[in-house]
Amino acid sequence: MFKWIAGGLAAFFSIRYLSRLQRASTNITSRIRVNIHKVNLTGIELTAEVKLQNPNPITLQLQHPFVKILFKDKILGTSVVENSVIEIAENSEKTFNLRIQSAGWLTLIQILGTKVVSDIRSGNPIQLNIQTQVTTRVNGLPYEKTDNILVQL
Repeated sequence: MFKWIAGGLAAFFSIRYLSRLQRASTNITSRIRVNIHKVNLTGIELTAEVKLQNPNPITLQLQHPFVKILFKDKILGTSVVENSVIEIAENSEKTFNLRIQSAGWLTLIQILGTKVVSDIRSGNPIQLNIQTQVTTRVNGLPYEKTDNILVQL
């Protein structure tokens, strides 16, 4: 009889803990800011600052974030994939500074158009409405968020 009670309590507390982890992974928030780092002969290099916030009373383990930059559903650039797990303490945040290497000039011309690319190369002020997609795993569960951002040069 004692084995059944102990087993039932163990199952109850493990299910409760796993449901808290799942709820905590859905409560995580992310903010992203994208800037043009430099323009060179191979293309443009962007920087992304990703801030992941954990408003939960539980420590979360997450995969290093992966960022895609899109313009009208076409990829402008991506960050480097890193296979590392980071812990975010309870009620805290973590900031990641990522470099985004874009495609070459020919691909940028096809995606953005010749006028926008020539404005970028000459340094004229432009504004681009881009989409950012942050992908990570929080406590083993997938997390993805897409934001629309206005980038100015």
